Parts: sequence; structure tokens; C-alpha cells
Amino acid sequence: MKMKSGVEQAICILIMLATQIEQRPIRSAILSRRLDVSDSYLKKVMRSLVVSGLVDSESGKDGGFRLKRTPEEITMLHIYEAIEGTHSFVRPTNLAEKVFLRADKIKDKKQEVLEVFFDAEQQFKTRLQQYTLGSLLVEGSERIGAADWETIVQSAEN
Repeated sequence: MKMKSGVEQAICILIMLATQIEQRPIRSAILSRRLDVSDSYLKKVMRSLVVSGLVDSESGKDGGFRLKRTPEEITMLHIYEAIEGTHSFVRPTNLAEKVFLRADKIKDKKQEVLEVFFDAEQQFKTRLQQYTLGSLLVEGSERIGAADWETIVQSAEN
């Protein structure tokens, strides 16, 4: 299984939004510069986060993006599914029936193999469901402090 790089980027974006001072919106240009990705690519990731209900988009001079839920309400499964989708990553191609002459004989073993993969997928998603964005914002017993990402990004560029 290969995960899209957008999942990692989405986690970083959500951390930035969660730690933004006074929960002010962050413009996509600030996010893309900080993550060193093109603004057009970042907007695709942001669209997925907005459509999935994790992020709100605000237009206007002081607009940008902000979290729609608290970090404790956002699980890694929410983030994964926002980027990767909710479909199963197990997709049988029926190749075995093309290879083996007695396809009827491999039917049970094929089903057994598929069940192993479906079980692994369920365990993967269950684990993601148990871990929240809020978990990433805690160091020891303290929550990570707020940041003004616009100032940070502008300072880094100078």
C-alpha cells in the first residue's frame, strides 16, 4: 500500500491551523510557502480538507482556512480518508483465474487471501481512528503553543 504525500501534507496543514494564534484564518499562500509546495497543489489538498468537513474556507481580504472541528475531534482516519478516499485499498483483479487452469480450485484460497487483506485494512483504519490530531499537539504534559504563521513565514523569507 502506498499513501499519497497529500496525507502528510494535510497533517502538517492541520497542525498549522490548530496552532494558529487566536485561530485566525491562514491564507493558502502562507501554507504553500511554509510547506514548500506550489499554491495550486496546496489548493487541491485544501479542497479535499474542506469537502471532508475538516476545514472551513473564508473568502475576503482577511480570509483563509481554519479548522472546522477541534483537534481532539479530528482523527488520523478523517485525514487519511479526506485525501485517499473512503474506498477499500483491497482491489482484486481476478488475475489468479487467468493464470490457473482450474479456477474453481483456487476460489477458496483466493477468498482466504482477500479476507486477510480486508482484515489488515480494518485493523489499519481502526488504529487511525484511535489517534487524533490533538495527540500530535502535546509534548509531555503540555500542549504546543500558538504561532502566528504569517509572521513566521515572512521572517523565514527575509
